[in-house]
Amino acid sequence: MRMSRTIRFCGVAVAAIALNAGAAIADEHSVHVQTPHSTHVRNTTTTSGKPSPQPFIQRIDANPKLVARLQPLLPTGMTLDQAADGFKNQGQFIAALHVAKNLNIPFAQLKSEMTGPDHDSLGQAIREINPTADSKAAVHTAEKEAKADLKATRPPKPPETDHDADDVK
Repeated sequence: MRMSRTIRFCGVAVAAIALNAGAAIADEHSVHVQTPHSTHVRNTTTTSGKPSPQPFIQRIDANPKLVARLQPLLPTGMTLDQAADGFKNQGQFIAALHVAKNLNIPFAQLKSEMTGPDHDSLGQAIREINPTADSKAAVHTAEKEAKADLKATRPPKPPETDHDADDVK
């Protein structure tokens, strides 16, 4: 009886130490941002120690060819940053731009459905806004268009070399 209490106490003590150590490690990889109303923690590194991936809008902004392809899809008066705000990723954002254009759906309404409290998928958002549209086909087309935009604007790969003497400068 006495032995099982000791083992249980030791187990609880080890668990408490492990939890505190885990919290300390997590704090090393986080930035605490204090706002007037709340505290937010944003990870700045991954578990491998590498920096977090760049937000997708920064990758888009850094690609002038992609910006040129997306600009005509934006509603009048809306910037790429404003349009992209709230989307989960680049593909979802670009596909939504194409759906809005292809189905003549107001982008702001589509965005609201997808990034609002319900977080509808692209297909669900289309069905809610335009129940008669073939949402499955519209999503398929828009995703193909988004992939084509990304592929067409991808920077060229450096030429392959055979790593022999003529490759050395």
